[in-house]
Amino acid sequence: MYSMKKHKLTTTLKYIFLVLVLSISPPALWAQKTKIDSFSALLKTDNVDTSKLKHLNRLASAYFNVASYDSASKYANLALQLANTLPGKEGTHGIADSYGTIGIIYNDRGDFAKALDCYQKAIKGYEELNDRKDMARVLGNIGAVYLRQSIYPKALDYCLRSLDLAEKTGYKQLQANMHGDIGLIYMYEGDYPKALEYNLKALAMYKDLGNKNGIATYLGAVGIVYYNQKDYPKALDFYSNALKISEEIGDKNGMGRQYGNTGTVYEDQHDASKALECYLKALQIFQELGNKKEIAACLSNIGEAYYKEKNYPEALRYVGQANQLSKEIGTLDVEKETEDNFHKIYKAMGKPDQALDHYEKFITIQDTLNETENRKQTIQKEMRFEFEKKEAANNAEREKKDALAKEEKQQQKIILFSVIGGLVLVIVFSSFLYNRFRITQRQKTIIQSQKEEAEEHRKEIIDSITYAKRIQQAILPPIEEIKRYFPESFLLYKPKDIVAGDFYWMEHLDNITYIAAADCTGHGVPGAMVSVVCSNALNRAVKEFGLRDTGKILDKTRDLVLETFSKSSSDVKDGMDISLLAIDKEKRKVLWSGANNPLWYIQNAAITELTANKEPIGKIDNPKPFTTQTIELTKGATFYLMTDGYPDQFGGPKGKKFKYKPLLEMLVANCGRSMEEQHRVLATAFQNWKGDLEQVDDVTILGIRL
Repeated sequence: MYSMKKHKLTTTLKYIFLVLVLSISPPALWAQKTKIDSFSALLKTDNVDTSKLKHLNRLASAYFNVASYDSASKYANLALQLANTLPGKEGTHGIADSYGTIGIIYNDRGDFAKALDCYQKAIKGYEELNDRKDMARVLGNIGAVYLRQSIYPKALDYCLRSLDLAEKTGYKQLQANMHGDIGLIYMYEGDYPKALEYNLKALAMYKDLGNKNGIATYLGAVGIVYYNQKDYPKALDFYSNALKISEEIGDKNGMGRQYGNTGTVYEDQHDASKALECYLKALQIFQELGNKKEIAACLSNIGEAYYKEKNYPEALRYVGQANQLSKEIGTLDVEKETEDNFHKIYKAMGKPDQALDHYEKFITIQDTLNETENRKQTIQKEMRFEFEKKEAANNAEREKKDALAKEEKQQQKIILFSVIGGLVLVIVFSSFLYNRFRITQRQKTIIQSQKEEAEEHRKEIIDSITYAKRIQQAILPPIEEIKRYFPESFLLYKPKDIVAGDFYWMEHLDNITYIAAADCTGHGVPGAMVSVVCSNALNRAVKEFGLRDTGKILDKTRDLVLETFSKSSSDVKDGMDISLLAIDKEKRKVLWSGANNPLWYIQNAAITELTANKEPIGKIDNPKPFTTQTIELTKGATFYLMTDGYPDQFGGPKGKKFKYKPLLEMLVANCGRSMEEQHRVLATAFQNWKGDLEQVDDVTILGIRL
């Protein structure tokens, strides 16, 4: 039911592993083979069609449980053909059972459209028979399909419906499965405490049932929650226990899951060779099973591991295979990861056009998956489920009230029809009013048309700005790239509008990492246009002109910005304020220069502020060279680069500016916390201070601990 790969949030999991709720808990493979032999023998002696139908369906399920999908599909289709010839309930139930089994086979192979079609046909049959237990089972299977496709609102809707029926019918195993699926949705939303709560419930229920397959699955699920919280020792412990049980019961899907999960831990710990070893084992298992979803995810993982080893040809080969397969089976989560991997690989190879093309595809898919309504609908559906449970005892009373209301409504209709008969004469007299009404409606139509035209123009403008945002994002280094060079770091980046005048910049050259936070003139679209000019100038200063001293980099950046704006016939005075660090970890040396924006750093339990040159990167009278300041590093030194948006924000009880001093005090008070916790403190304090007031400027704060 769970996947192996990290949330890159805002984090993503590479792919999902599902517990198929129709599958039984296999004590061992030999037991399934014994059932196959038994059902095959009974099938040869069956003289009654209903008995033959039952044994065909059981034989299909037994073959499925040993991953013999072709045989399972063969017997399920034979059962469906026979069921269609039987009259009455026997035929209806046989058809529903057969479609349910065929749906499971399609689901496990990653053919989701066919799986959903079969499940809906099965539901129709069970509804006709009022078979609530089987309905609950198939509703859970439908939820599992949507879960694999990352369609979370639909997945939750079907899981909650399945859980409701499972509780009403006492279906314990299905209750356990649904708790796990709901836990998975919470994990995708980043609510790890809630995800852990639901998965531990599922694990406890499977232990009570003595179901080793379920125990293995949810040991792995709990491991993934710990993995996403970066508690790697606990994650590896749970994965190891899950793998042992999967090997004991001969569950190849489970073995593949845990090899893949273990590989992600090694990858996060920068042990690419061990990660590759695990991913290749997982790939071999899923290829044997024909599981397209997991094959695509394994290929993507292997490609990323090769990328981290800088083996770009192999990385492109595996990521390309994953991208093609994910498109074939319609799994957006894996397709998104492959586009992100393409972007990183081409960027590393120095091919910006291809990198930008794949980055835009990545953003498009991410927008689809991360619609803001997902979280809202998730919470609403859970609350609706809890409400319906509490109201179940009052259903009978409501039905009586509904019946009375219906009768009263019928009486009102009779009265209404009588009144209408009396009004026929009045209608003749009112014809002139109707004519006036037509004129009014025509006017309303014209007004509505004008409103729609204006709304269309507004939408076109917003769409254009949103596309500009994607282009601007392409110049910003991905947060995972920053984390690669500075694992202990955070980025608080809050544009005032869709696009921003603030931007952050990073390059790694000659074992030196350059990183900056910059504030361009203005915000919104004008600010974003200036940010593109300034970011390009920084790139040219370090790459084209080969400058390494921070002061000289800012001098050259100013020259290049002025050169760009000098081409305009008007007097352009736009530019930027910036705080620029150059960090050489090997020599334990830091260079810094600033234009109007200072640097704060904490080292040896002392806070220090370096003052910037009081001039911008832009057109001024009598410009002076920018100063380069040197800092000798000690372990644990923490640096803060920022723009003025945070301290300039109006808010609080008196609607005043936040200011620099309270910001400095807050950083000092929380400097002992992890960088992620510092990020949360800053973000929460900003929101609480701003309250309902408008954000006045773009906000950028970069925190780096060395």
